[in-house]
Amino acid sequence: MKIIILLLMPFFWGSLQIGLRAAEAQETAPPNVLLILLDDVGYCDVGAFAARINKTTTDKLYYETPRMDALAKQGAMFTQFYACTVCAPTRASLMTGKMNNRMGMWDAYSAVRTTFEKTKKPVPEGSHFLDNEPWDEYRYSKTDRGVSVPIAATALHDVKTIPQGLTGYHCAFIGKWHMGSHNHEGFRPEDHGFDEVPAYFDGGGSGYHRPFRAYAARTPKWDKPGPKLNPQEDYLSDDMAQRVNRFLEDRASRPSDKPFFLYFAHPAAHKPIQSRKDDLDYFKKKAKTPGLIGHKSAAYAGLIKGMDRSIGAILDKLDELELSDNTAVILISDNGGHPSATRNTPLRGGKSMLYEGGVRVPMIVRWPGKTQPGTVCDVPSDIADIYPTIMDIAGVDYSDFKADETTDGESLTPLYSDLKNSAEGYGREEFYQFYGKMGIKGFHNFATWATLRKGDYKLHYDYQGKVELYNIAEDMFEKNDLVKTEPRRTHDMLVQLTDWLKANCNEAYLPMPNPKFNPKGKLPYGPYVPLEELKSSLVTATSKERPRPSKAVQLKTHSVKTINK
Repeated sequence: MKIIILLLMPFFWGSLQIGLRAAEAQETAPPNVLLILLDDVGYCDVGAFAARINKTTTDKLYYETPRMDALAKQGAMFTQFYACTVCAPTRASLMTGKMNNRMGMWDAYSAVRTTFEKTKKPVPEGSHFLDNEPWDEYRYSKTDRGVSVPIAATALHDVKTIPQGLTGYHCAFIGKWHMGSHNHEGFRPEDHGFDEVPAYFDGGGSGYHRPFRAYAARTPKWDKPGPKLNPQEDYLSDDMAQRVNRFLEDRASRPSDKPFFLYFAHPAAHKPIQSRKDDLDYFKKKAKTPGLIGHKSAAYAGLIKGMDRSIGAILDKLDELELSDNTAVILISDNGGHPSATRNTPLRGGKSMLYEGGVRVPMIVRWPGKTQPGTVCDVPSDIADIYPTIMDIAGVDYSDFKADETTDGESLTPLYSDLKNSAEGYGREEFYQFYGKMGIKGFHNFATWATLRKGDYKLHYDYQGKVELYNIAEDMFEKNDLVKTEPRRTHDMLVQLTDWLKANCNEAYLPMPNPKFNPKGKLPYGPYVPLEELKSSLVTATSKERPRPSKAVQLKTHSVKTINK
């Protein structure tokens, strides 16, 4: 027996070494990255976030998102993560790491008819042939505002996207592209670095019942519907999950191939609000339960549940294929919930607004071994951070991104092990936003709109001449306007915001005085107050302001950590 054992020892030792090397290779292999971008899903549409902000538990909520809630428990929740006000700007910023307005992407676009290409007009300096003049496109009245936004970008151009930077990765896209190009050659996903595009459409909402139609896109049909499924799925969220899972199965069958980056842009929960009949019936019955928290629309709740179920199916497939341990999953929404479909309460506002309900969105990262299960990060961050974060996760060189002064994002990976950013590994404390369209009528009184989040404070500036200031750390619901009590801070942040936009964004995409403005005409947003006049009024008010405590006193009292940063 001893002789047999001695003879077999080399075999066992060799097998052990092979196993150890395989395990080591698995640990050092670059991770796969699955990026899931939800559409019009508000902060309080996802149970884990709604329960936290309402100080309750998910079983007390009307909406149900058990699979996303479970994902949050397995990874890290980011509670102050900002997207843009609407779809296309968020997608442009996500793909490039730049503030959307650097590219003129300040709105979501349907079938654009007034591009310089189509109208044969000369292209203004700094603009692009696919850019358009939005006055005619949106039928704005030329006499109801003191300012206008002259041009809007309708496609990504002269930028480097995530897949173009992910060397060594197989990159694929499935879902809603919506970066304004409308299937224009040169601006489709396959033209921006994606190796594989199993299915996509380029536009707004799609119908959820077969036959699927892309209602707001250039054509009523999907640009690339993808090969048929067997069996066929009759509900869009289920169909999309199966297409993602077919991609995952294909990648799992190539164990020696490149790691993958899959950008899955989920169509839900964009309008039209359509749910599966079984989900609709369930929530109609649940709506009769007393005491539940949240907006009680059975159709929307069913749409959200269908979306959550589809995400669960994808996560289950990762488990089944034994891909979960080496796949970083990032889940984000592109803007706040649409105010006509859901409610973002207790946050103020919704889609198309720069109040917290319009731009603060759910964000979850699960990267086994790097993010800690059930953790929460309250450090403010935004959509431009996704590009460098994915580069860091993949371990690729993105020094060109860091050296480029026109990029804004910074990697979030230091926060995975330092949730409070105590070591200041994540350095951003200022976030700029701009929205050029007047927004969804009946839900707010702002016109062209910009904000600056600086430390704990957030300044709103309407180019028509209104300004608001909030301390988000103490007043995330934006109820207590501080302009009258803090005119000096208001003035300084207003100057910083408008100067930054002017210095960093092409003037072709920024508001300018409306030469046809009629102050005696209809003024739905109130009287027009020019910027310099507004600043002057704040300077006057500052002279009456009570003096601030000295810096030494501030440090001693620890009143506001980021007040002077």
